[in-house]
Amino acid sequence: MKVITFAAVKGGVGKTTMCFNLAEWLIANNKKVLIIDSDHQGSLTHLYRAAESKDNLYDLFNYGRAKIKQVKKNLSIIPSSPNLDKLEASLAVKSNQNFLMMMWLQDHIDQVKDYDYILIDCHPDFMTVTKNMIAISHYVISLLEPSEFGFMNLATFESRMDLFKKEAIDVRTRESYIDAKTIYIPNKIKHNTSSSRELLQSLKKDKSGMVDLSLVIPQREVFNQSTLTSKSVFDILKDKRDIKSQQLREQLIKIFENIVKKVSE
Repeated sequence: MKVITFAAVKGGVGKTTMCFNLAEWLIANNKKVLIIDSDHQGSLTHLYRAAESKDNLYDLFNYGRAKIKQVKKNLSIIPSSPNLDKLEASLAVKSNQNFLMMMWLQDHIDQVKDYDYILIDCHPDFMTVTKNMIAISHYVISLLEPSEFGFMNLATFESRMDLFKKEAIDVRTRESYIDAKTIYIPNKIKHNTSSSRELLQSLKKDKSGMVDLSLVIPQREVFNQSTLTSKSVFDILKDKRDIKSQQLREQLIKIFENIVKKVSE
């Protein structure tokens, strides 16, 4: 089982859309997937018509109680709650505030052990709920959009990840509890715009190894259509017969295959 969190410090970069399409891609390839919607906006919860007034993620943090809801074959979700944004103050006084999700998973391992992937969508911040999700992750995917702040967001997110790893230390071994690897993926790239070219040029200079330019996601209207229609980009494009749509579908298949390969290492 691999746990992958989609996180960013800036909204509007396409986290939810990518999480949705990766989940749909995985189940189409016979993988069993659990989504955890930790964004209080609840976009994925609403996409799958999975809203629950109780036993949602808010109740998990407050009472250790949550329902894993199956929404289609091989796909289940722990729904979000609009009350998640109220958790910060109450969690601040709890011991192990950043590891409550980790403890819940350990206590409910029999309920989650058969999933091939757990995909987590976070609110665009680096607060306690997001830290809980990063703490249980093998990989964190952070999307970078082509804007004057695109490369700056990489530096901001990476500095917060480094600080979190340094704070979450086992005092006996001096090793961090946080071992998630971060993958930065350029998203909404238009190759005919200066902002996209500048972002890619900046990323080519990055020597950290956390940016994989084989995973560049192009800006295409089909991504907006996918969340509006609750259909994956692959299903939408499959129904189109023109050459450009089929070429785009093949391009996206290769990119998503590379993403899955990357997070399965």
